[in-house]
Amino acid sequence: MPELSLKQFVPSEVCLKCDGCCRYKEADSAWRPKLGAGDKAGLADLITAGDVLDAQGYVKTIQSCGKHFCQFLNGGDNTCSIYTKRPFECSLYPFILAKTPDTVKVYAHLSCPYVQDHLPHVQFDAYVAYLKEFFHQADIREFLSRNKAMFHDYSLYAPELLYLFDLSLL
Repeated sequence: MPELSLKQFVPSEVCLKCDGCCRYKEADSAWRPKLGAGDKAGLADLITAGDVLDAQGYVKTIQSCGKHFCQFLNGGDNTCSIYTKRPFECSLYPFILAKTPDTVKVYAHLSCPYVQDHLPHVQFDAYVAYLKEFFHQADIREFLSRNKAMFHDYSLYAPELLYLFDLSLL
């Protein structure tokens, strides 16, 4: 398996103060992470020990106070209980891979306050360039081709997305 370690765009101290991601309006939200084969291997002990994934491979949520939370979110301090083994989608966020009829595209999720605060910005542009290089690597391309089930159709959320680049054009 390739090295999937990504530099984090949003500083940890900003993430830990935010109450945006890892929280969903519905239990079956398309924003929940979907595990690829590599993610499943890294979390095999949790997956076999509990009711972690739904039938489509999405991480199940826990409902509390009318909201749905990722079951790995520690609400008291906003940390992730599987951070070192978190799904690829989680490490990529607030950038996402979206499937379209023809290809996979990379977007920034505009609902992330840090993204909003850094558009346009040299730091944002540098990170997008970094992502282009990352996704250009042969081992990453191979990983993505083996894990196409991770990609979501976010077409219903188009106003929340900023198109960055198309993976087939790299």
